[in-house]
Amino acid sequence: MGTIAELFESGQKSTDKGMFNNLVMLARVDGKIDDSEVKLLSRIASRLSLTKEQVSEVINNPNSYPMIPPTSNEDRFDRYIQFTQMMVIDGEVDPSEENFLHKYGITLGFTEEQLSEYTPAILKDAIQGVDKRYILERFI
Repeated sequence: MGTIAELFESGQKSTDKGMFNNLVMLARVDGKIDDSEVKLLSRIASRLSLTKEQVSEVINNPNSYPMIPPTSNEDRFDRYIQFTQMMVIDGEVDPSEENFLHKYGITLGFTEEQLSEYTPAILKDAIQGVDKRYILERFI
């Protein structure tokens, strides 16, 4: 059922938890969450103003937080870039992570054609450590 605080949680906070949950799922897709992924998850949680308790709640109850796709084009790209950065942060790109990233792109509303165009460039930039806002500026 959830706590009283959860019942009165803002729509934005619920959306943020859903996005964070998807990042956790991506980090887990290769069977483990390594130290570099934990650090990135912590930074993202901080940017989303998620408390340690909320982060634990999301990690321990992943099915409670569905993905709510963003409505603006900028927010869609922002989330896709964050996901891509999470995928490459450990220096390895697992095929299951690429598959999950592709599914996430479709869920965000990108077409197959768009993903074929955007993903290689975003992946390349993420691997090279290009800052998210510079990547974002290229696509919006």
